[in-house]
Amino acid sequence: MNLLRTLLLFLGMIAGIVQASELKVAIGVQDPAQLAMSGNAIPPNMPGTELIALNDDMAREICRRVHARCTLSYVPFSEVLPGVESGRFDLGFGNILRTPEREKRVAFSAPIWFSSSRLVGTPSKAAAFAGKLGQPVSLDNLRDARVASLEGSLQLTFLNAVASQNNLTVLSRKTASEVIDTLRDDTADFGLLAMLSAYALLNRDTTRQIEFVGTAVADRGLGGSVHIALPRQNEALRQSVNQAIAAIRADGSFQRIARRHFALGLD
Repeated sequence: MNLLRTLLLFLGMIAGIVQASELKVAIGVQDPAQLAMSGNAIPPNMPGTELIALNDDMAREICRRVHARCTLSYVPFSEVLPGVESGRFDLGFGNILRTPEREKRVAFSAPIWFSSSRLVGTPSKAAAFAGKLGQPVSLDNLRDARVASLEGSLQLTFLNAVASQNNLTVLSRKTASEVIDTLRDDTADFGLLAMLSAYALLNRDTTRQIEFVGTAVADRGLGGSVHIALPRQNEALRQSVNQAIAAIRADGSFQRIARRHFALGLD
C-alpha cells in the first residue's frame, strides 16, 4: 500500500511538471485579419500590430522565464477572459484592467503597464459636435451621439451605464479595428477605446481620417493597471508569472520590449 501511494504521488508530481511546462496563451487582437496569424509571423504593416507584438513579446519572455513551452493563440479581446475562466487558456494578454467583477472570474498578475481611455473620431465630426456643444468634445460633455466600443471592454460597460442619461446610442464591435470602421462608414460618431489600442491603429493610418478627440480619461473604471489574466485555481502559476514580471522590470527587459514597439511610455 505504501509503495502504491508513493507511486501515485510520484506520478502526480510528474503530471504537475508536465502541466507547468506547457501553457496555452491567448492574445487579444486589434483587427479581424490578425485572427489568422501564426505564432511566429506578425505582418509588419497590419494595423494595430504594435500592441499585438508587444503582448506577443511579453508572453514569450514570461514563458521563457517560467521555463514553459507556450502555444500562442490570437483571439478577439472579448474571448480572452472567458477563455481563461473556462480553462481553455492558462494566460490571457490584452489591455486587461482589473476589476472586482472580473476578479470573481479569473486571477490577475502583478501590473505590467498602465492604461487610459480616449475618444476617437473624424475631425469633421468632432468639429460638428463642438459647434453644437459650444465647446470642444470630451467624454464628459458628449450627448446625443452614436458611440462604438469593444465587446467585453470596460469602455463598453461605461457607455452602457451612461447611455440613457446622455442619450447615447452604443454600438459593440469585436475588434478595435471594427470600431474604427464604424467611424469611417459613419455608422458611429465616435469610438471609445483603450488609448494604447487606439494609438496602435491610428499610428499606421496614413489617411489621417481618424484622430483622438478630447483628453485621456483614467477614472470611472476607464483606466488603471493592465494585468495578465490567469485561472483562479492556479496560485503557483500566478506566483511564477509575478516573479517573471518583477525580473523583466528589474533588468530593463520590459523597457526594451516596450520601446521596440511604442514611442510613448507605458508607465
